Amino acid sequence: MQFILKEIFTIIIALVMQMGVSSVVSTTPEAAVQDFLEGLRTQDQQVMAKHMDNTYINFLSNVQGDEAVVNRMNEALFRNFSYEVADIGEKNDVAVAKVTINCNDFSGVLSAYDSASYSYVMENLYTDSIADKDALNAECLDIYVQQIESAASQEATGEKTVFIPMIDNGNYGWNIVVSDELMTQLLGGLQVPGMQ
Repeated sequence: MQFILKEIFTIIIALVMQMGVSSVVSTTPEAAVQDFLEGLRTQDQQVMAKHMDNTYINFLSNVQGDEAVVNRMNEALFRNFSYEVADIGEKNDVAVAKVTINCNDFSGVLSAYDSASYSYVMENLYTDSIADKDALNAECLDIYVQQIESAASQEATGEKTVFIPMIDNGNYGWNIVVSDELMTQLLGGLQVPGMQ
């Protein structure tokens, strides 16, 4: 009897684990693109974890600071973000998705941040608050987020076409090939501080 119970538990555990793995794998190129873009838009940690080696995704997932400020940044970045998968070309173990996106123009954020953070440092050069690195980092993050919010308050810049490459991972699924160039396009030209 004990042997039978062990077998049943083993089978149940194996099934549960298989269901968990299958829910992570995108079985078609279209599903892979949809999962990636929706995961990016909603900051789904499971989706983001797959692409942690990308500078932008690593930045978005690991921003250190006040949770409210980080939430403001994410909300502003994706406030006007929308997408539609227009077409997918697939041959053997590679595929490319043609995606139409709408987003804000964040290309001026880093320049505005550099100017605003420089002004803040110069105005507070002889205060005690500038010597506190944690307080300075928090203020600089807030300044960066203010620049993102300012850009997000404008109307979306209109449709643009982005091509998202994928490869068959050999396990009945597709992986998005995420590059910094792709992320720059998806995030409206956003530049991350320290990445220049």
